[in-house]
Amino acid sequence: MRTLLLVLLLLAALVSVPASAQCTNYTITVGGGLWDTEITWQLETSGGAVVASGVAPQTMSVCLPDGCYTMFMFDSFGDGWNGASFTMRVQPSNTIVASGTLSNGYTGQVLVSLGTGCGGGGCSSYTVNVTAGAYPNEISWNLVSGTLIVASGFAPSTMVVCLAPGCYVMQLFDSFGDGWNGATWSVVNNLGATVQSGTLTTGSIGQAVIPLGVPASSCATSGPVTASDCAQGVNICTNFSFQVDPNGIGSLNEIPPLGSTGNPDLLLGDLAYSTWGSDNWGCLRNNEFNSTWMIVNVSGGGSLEFTFGGLGTQAGFYDWIMYPYTTGTCTAIMANTLPPVRCNWNNSSMGGTGLASTLPPGGDAGNFEPPLTVTAGQQYVICFSNWSSVSTLVPLEFGGTATVSCNPIVLPVGLIGLEARPLGRTVELWWSTATEDNSARFVVEHTTDLLSWSDVGTLAAAGSSSTTTRYRFVHEDPAVGQQYYRLRMEDFDGLTAHSPIVDVRWHRPGPLVHPNPSTGTFTVAAAGPLRVVDALGRDVPFLRSSVDHVRTQVMLPPGSRGLHTVIAGDGAGQVHERVVVE
Repeated sequence: MRTLLLVLLLLAALVSVPASAQCTNYTITVGGGLWDTEITWQLETSGGAVVASGVAPQTMSVCLPDGCYTMFMFDSFGDGWNGASFTMRVQPSNTIVASGTLSNGYTGQVLVSLGTGCGGGGCSSYTVNVTAGAYPNEISWNLVSGTLIVASGFAPSTMVVCLAPGCYVMQLFDSFGDGWNGATWSVVNNLGATVQSGTLTTGSIGQAVIPLGVPASSCATSGPVTASDCAQGVNICTNFSFQVDPNGIGSLNEIPPLGSTGNPDLLLGDLAYSTWGSDNWGCLRNNEFNSTWMIVNVSGGGSLEFTFGGLGTQAGFYDWIMYPYTTGTCTAIMANTLPPVRCNWNNSSMGGTGLASTLPPGGDAGNFEPPLTVTAGQQYVICFSNWSSVSTLVPLEFGGTATVSCNPIVLPVGLIGLEARPLGRTVELWWSTATEDNSARFVVEHTTDLLSWSDVGTLAAAGSSSTTTRYRFVHEDPAVGQQYYRLRMEDFDGLTAHSPIVDVRWHRPGPLVHPNPSTGTFTVAAAGPLRVVDALGRDVPFLRSSVDHVRTQVMLPPGSRGLHTVIAGDGAGQVHERVVVE
């Protein structure tokens, strides 16, 4: 392998430019990390021709025409360049015109714009200038679009990049942690006007959002920065890079114990699948650790996907857990009564993590969970755990067919309350609204396990109202035991939101068992789980058959005489009744 690389190096050194073409002299320096022997690289034209390649550490001189090039970076061990970098300097001024590194993984690439830049393709040329300051050797930076690093470098440097209209993030780093000490950055357009500039005033990390050719409002980012308690969770919407650091757990330790309702213990490859169908690690196996809480507001229904730290930007283990979010969610999480809808305890510290239908480039299947089907108006809260205690910026990119909003979706329904109570052979639900505007309907949803919800009825809404409006719905013949209900509120524009959940315990009025006494064959007014135990508490085997959707016939073995107890339902919803078998 090493012989082949040396041959490539010699061939690269012999690359010549036709006499008719003008070229500029550059030096390319690669190396300076802990494991330079793992590093190879090559520089290609926009047409895919290799004009330089080699190993590390090395410095190479090349003469190249103006144009758009790509620096491809490779690491044989797959853990990035471990502090190594590449720099291109124009000669004889020795000014840095391009630089970058492979932060993680086996491969990466950086766009290199020389001279006239990378024109065409719907992009415009911009120049990124970074001055030296008092300590330039401490400075590095990235220019990020979504999860893609479109430019990166050190100080001082001047780099031409071709950027399409959109929202960009300038990430600022200082290895000593005392800011940039007088160094500044600026982005200048092709007319010489400064679009935006700034500096890192203090600390080791910072960022600035740069709108290019789009309204600043479209790049609104209230992204989380050490939001370490659920109550301080912040809305996250655009493809935004947020800051994480070793910030502890905030004022509260909110994540329940491992293996509980709110924090299930899932083991990789044990064939015990999660409720959403994956066999990955999960959930927060180290509980809450260096937490960042963020709220996702669904503005358009569909399949929700997202990736933390994609395309080689993951810098540690990014574990997370996700719950449905309402005003009572933070309390429910601490009370250990709310199960997550998704979670992941990373299998790998590279390649990103999140929800994905198709594994993204460089991703590890053990880091990704299935997409979540959502409807407009729903909200979710994510607790992101910085297990590796790194200080870095984590790119967050949304995907799938669902869309998210920077702000909560407020439906035109002012819900006052929702109540459920047993009434004879039914459960009755009552609720009121203070105001309504463009409201279409209320859909009553029901479950007995808080996992699988079904629609049991619909009521038309008032449409527009400024006075109190009362509603009543009757659920006929519910299941025996604990019942849970919520409202799905819909407006005429297709937006939906859910009410808080209410619960009620119900069993069919009158005797559970008939006849009683019996000869060992009797009917139970329940269609779900059943047990029969004798007077000593021992389970008695029996045959069962369905009478209808709410009644079951039970046949005990011959000779099963004496006092027995029939137990219908399970968990908190169990109903007990004694039966005498003669």
